[in-house]
Formats: sequence, structure tokens, C-alpha cells
Amino acid sequence: MSVYNAVGEGPTSTPQEVFVGEAVPTAPPQNVAIQSATATQLDVTWEPPPLDSQNGDIQGYKVYFWEIQHKNETERLRTLFLPEGGVKLKNLTGYTTYMISVALFNAAGDGPRSPPTRGRTQQAAPSAPSFIHFSELTTTSVNMSWGEPTYPNGILEGYRLVYEPCTPVDESSVACADCLHSPSPPGVSKIVTVDVKGAPFWMKIKDLADGVTYNFRIRAKTFTYGPEVEANITMGPGEGAPGPPGEPFISRYGSALTIHWSNGDPGSSPITHHVIEARPSDEGLWDILIKDIPKEVTSYSFNMDILKQGVSYDFRVIGVNDYGYGSPSPPSASISAKKVAPFYEEWWFLVVVALVGLIFILLLVFILIIRGQSKKYAKKSDSGNNSNCNALTHGDMVSLDEGRFPALELNNRRLSVKNSFCRKNGVYTRSVTSHGHTKNMSLAMATPRTCL
Repeated sequence: MSVYNAVGEGPTSTPQEVFVGEAVPTAPPQNVAIQSATATQLDVTWEPPPLDSQNGDIQGYKVYFWEIQHKNETERLRTLFLPEGGVKLKNLTGYTTYMISVALFNAAGDGPRSPPTRGRTQQAAPSAPSFIHFSELTTTSVNMSWGEPTYPNGILEGYRLVYEPCTPVDESSVACADCLHSPSPPGVSKIVTVDVKGAPFWMKIKDLADGVTYNFRIRAKTFTYGPEVEANITMGPGEGAPGPPGEPFISRYGSALTIHWSNGDPGSSPITHHVIEARPSDEGLWDILIKDIPKEVTSYSFNMDILKQGVSYDFRVIGVNDYGYGSPSPPSASISAKKVAPFYEEWWFLVVVALVGLIFILLLVFILIIRGQSKKYAKKSDSGNNSNCNALTHGDMVSLDEGRFPALELNNRRLSVKNSFCRKNGVYTRSVTSHGHTKNMSLAMATPRTCL
């Protein structure tokens, strides 16, 4: 301090140190880096800001972190009360991307936060599938579907499905008598394990036993398997489902098959539709072939292209109502899926066509030959008629005497019949007296005449 008056300023006092307090930092930490340690841990490191921006002694750091897709719901804070240069964030979700921001603080308060830095945890075992659902339940098969794990914790590689009967299965516990006599009877007391690759969410389970309760368990896999979820289901129609239709009858026309049946008991509600099941006769595994057949029809046609060629199949019909799939009909007689060639592709049809063509050609040749011979004969007849017409001349007619009239008349009648196509061009008439009678006779002149 110094004192001054009208004359001027006096000397300053001896300097004294005075502490005025700290200000909040004006810069965030620098070089924030994230290292993925495990599926649940991220290691975060940083460097302090420059001294001129710290505005006091650093008392600690605050680390903010959250899942990138759910900031508002998952943001958390980790406070460090020591001026350290790093922290280990634990208990995180596996294979999840986090955003991390760091701020330092001193006695005056918190400084600004660093820009968010991205980091992701490593893969971990997934959580259990979210649900199991059964549909299209029949006496020997069921569709099983499931939900994706709530926390995949990595890239899902697939699922493992395990199912087995809850109790040992023998002949007395199988309600389907037809199943017992099939080539591969179901109901073997064994554990079946199926590895499902990729990410499908359903599977058709076959070769089950009617009336048997099965336990199904499924779990997902990333680089390892997670926990499983399980459910039980009893095979066969439920209460109120339709009864079995009548035994199917199959008719065949070309490459089309038509299945006929009669409806059975509709159950506790009207039938909504029908399904047709098929199985190869040598395997015994029923599978749904045709779905959603209208309820009012009792026959259905389809092309054999949907079947394996050369394999014999059995068919059966199932009614469906609001209570589910009903009991199946008795199986039909086996029928081969071998296509029947159209008649015009058969060898005998080609032979018949060839024979008919040959007969037609021979008949045509015969007609032409007969017609040619007829024309030749007609020409010969015309030339003979012309010579006969010119045989009698005028001199011959005049030289006939009266005593030969009968012969002339006979000859004249013969000429008239034989030369019916000769036209007279002149008439010669003379009076003839015989035995006191006068007779008039008209003689046809022989010259000239024209034969038609």
C-alpha cells in the first residue's frame, strides 16, 4: 500500500501475502482412453488438464458412464477423491457399448466434462431365452418357439434344445395304437439334444408319443452357453378338440391326388379348418403337409410335385377348432408318389398313331390306283362305242329287203339298247308291203351319227 497527498504519492508498504481462494477448473481432463478388460469391466485412463486451467489443487475426478442406447436410464457416476489418473469400471453388461466422460474438481467446484469416449465390453454368456411357446400340437408333433435373450451379451451363435419324456415311456403309456406299429415307434425313453445354428426362433418337434408329457429346455449361446428356460407339454388333443374324421380315401388323376374324408365330432366348438398330415410309409414320422383347408370341404386336391418321387405315402386328416388340433383320422392306404405319364407319352399310343397313319397311306394309294384304272377303262369303252356307232352305213340300211324286217327290227332293238348314247342326225322312211299290208318303217340313218 502507499499514501499520497496534494504534493504526491508516498512510499509503498512492505508486501504481504494474502490467499484469495480457488476457482473452478476451466479445462477437462485430457487424453481419455478406454480398454476393455472383461465382459463386465472397462479400464479408463486420462491425464490432468494444464496447471493454468486447474485453478487450485485437484481434489479428485468424477467419471460419468452410460449405455450408448439408453443414456437416461443407465447413466451412472463414479467419484474418485484422489488425484488418480485412471479407474476400473466393473459390473457392466457384457458386449455393450458405453460412453464415458471425465471431469475434475477442486475446492471451488467441478470443472467441465471431457467429450464422451466410446468403449465396449467383451462377450459374455447370454441370459436365458425370454419365453417358450407351443403351437400346432398334435398326437406326435408340436411346434416350439422361443424368444431372444433379454441380454444377448454378445453375438448369438445359436441355441441348444433338450427334451425328454417326464416319465419313462412304454407301450401301456402310448395312447396312439398306430404309433406302436410304425416302423420307428416314438416314445423312446431318451434325452434328445438338438443344436440350432443361427438365430431361428422356432422348431418342429416330431416323433413324439400321444398322451406323454415332455420336458423342453433351451438356452442360447455366444462364445459359451447361458442359463436355460424350460416348459412342459402333454402330447395329444386337448379337452374340447375335434374327434377323428373318417378314414381318408385317395383318388388319383394324372399327377394330382385328391383326398376324400368325412367329418367327425366337431368338439366343443365348430371346426375352423382342417390339416392333412403325411408320412413316408417306411419311416413313420408324421408331418403336416397341407394347412388351413376350409372347414366346409371334405376333399382336397394337390399336385404330387410336393412329394418325393417314387416314395409311398400314408395320409391322415385332422380337424381344428378353437381348442386346438383334434384326434387324427385313421391313416389312408399307401399310395406311391410316382408320376403317371400322360397317355400320349406312352409307347403304345405312339405305335397306334403309327399304324393309323400307315393304314391311311395305304388306303389313299389304293383309292388312287382304282381311280386310275377306272379312267383307263372308261376311255376304252368310249372308243368301242364310237366304232359300233359307225358300223352301219346308209348303204347297209338300204340293201335290206322287205323279207328281212324281223331281223332288221331285232337288230334295230339291239342297236338301240347298245348305243343308247348315240344321237340320230337323220331319218330314212320307206313304205313296205307284205302280204297285202302296207307298213311304214322309219330307219335310222347310219350316217352321220354322233356318240355322246
